[in-house]
Amino acid sequence: MSIPFKPEHLAQLKIFVDLCMVDPTILNRPELSFIKSFVEHFGGKVPKDEPSCKKPESANVSKEPEAEAELGPESEPETAAEPQAEIEESDLELDMSDVIEPDTDTPQKMGNPTLQPTKEEIAESQGKRAEAISAFVEKDYEGAIQLYTEAILINPQASLLYAKRGHMYLLLNKPNACIRDCNRAVELNPDSAAAHKFRGRAYHLLGKFEEAANDLRLACKFDYDDEADEWLRAATPNVSTFISVCYFV
Repeated sequence: MSIPFKPEHLAQLKIFVDLCMVDPTILNRPELSFIKSFVEHFGGKVPKDEPSCKKPESANVSKEPEAEAELGPESEPETAAEPQAEIEESDLELDMSDVIEPDTDTPQKMGNPTLQPTKEEIAESQGKRAEAISAFVEKDYEGAIQLYTEAILINPQASLLYAKRGHMYLLLNKPNACIRDCNRAVELNPDSAAAHKFRGRAYHLLGKFEEAANDLRLACKFDYDDEADEWLRAATPNVSTFISVCYFV
């Protein structure tokens, strides 16, 4: 039996499943009752704690008797629906406080992807990396970028060099440049925690919250650190809101 979904629909479904793994209480929403029934049919259990968007319903219930008294029984369906719409609109607000304008600089040098450095060149590249770290410690991020670039041109096969240069771009609020570096780092090493971490934060700064959460979740999986977890916690509520906007409103 073929799957009745297009690839882009499956991608959206995966985002939704990832969200449920982070916050399974979302399945308590009335419109998702059929999924909750499916989970429970096969022995699963959905946590009973209801998400915060359910709390305002108590106010909605208290207003219904007043509306019925003024408008009569025939108007009851319309009266019940209007407050609910207001509640949904007030809940579905993305937190855009961290989002910045995208950078439009000319793409940075990436080096020759077919070049295989010698041992001497690898050692020279590591020396440049050490100098870049010193520049980073001094908060000379532009200088660090220049040194990482020199190291990359000598050894373009080192995934970590791209991830670290991406970090410098991130510190300079240049998320697109960061993403370009991290994309190359992930090409060279799909399990690079640093590349997923910095790219995830860069996606967040661009308002691409689903991509941010996916990358940051992988970063924590490959090599957990507190900062990546903090960034993931910041991105996750926006993913929940985005899913609600796409599917439930």
